[in-house]
Amino acid sequence: MGTLFLNAESKIQSTLVSSKMEVETILFPEFFLNRLTEKERKNLSKRILPLLRRYQKLLLGKRRINHKAGKTLYQKNQGKLIRINMRIDTGVWAVLGVISAAHGVSRCFMVNYLLWLDDLGVGDFIDKTLNVGFPTFQNNYRYIWHLDLLKNRMIRSIEFDPNPLWTFYDDFYT
Repeated sequence: MGTLFLNAESKIQSTLVSSKMEVETILFPEFFLNRLTEKERKNLSKRILPLLRRYQKLLLGKRRINHKAGKTLYQKNQGKLIRINMRIDTGVWAVLGVISAAHGVSRCFMVNYLLWLDDLGVGDFIDKTLNVGFPTFQNNYRYIWHLDLLKNRMIRSIEFDPNPLWTFYDDFYT
């Protein structure tokens, strides 16, 4: 009879920000790409970090995009999708992944959602209300996918520190 070894502490680790950028593939709707000039297409990868800086607090504080914890939404009903390879910093990709997972959407969906918010001009309002007086990014993020088998429930949540949504009120009342 053989021995079965189980590792309850299994995890993977790597550096968050490395000295090189990775090539990632993002899907964009063809109609969106057709609106862009060649220069704007080239700069798409450079827009992701500023968009995350601008909209992160909104995304952390708003109702989740996907209301089903067991599903991940991908882009649909967007017509033909075009694959674009981009060089993206590993730290930016990680933060994008955590926020996307907490919302139950793919990274491609989230990048296109950020671009859509920016096209609508939502950022001008956010800069004057949410982004004043707090750091652009939080120090710690914790994405939790809780599976409660006894109660037949699934929960996706995100915790972050400092929390600008509560820190203001704590400082205000002290």
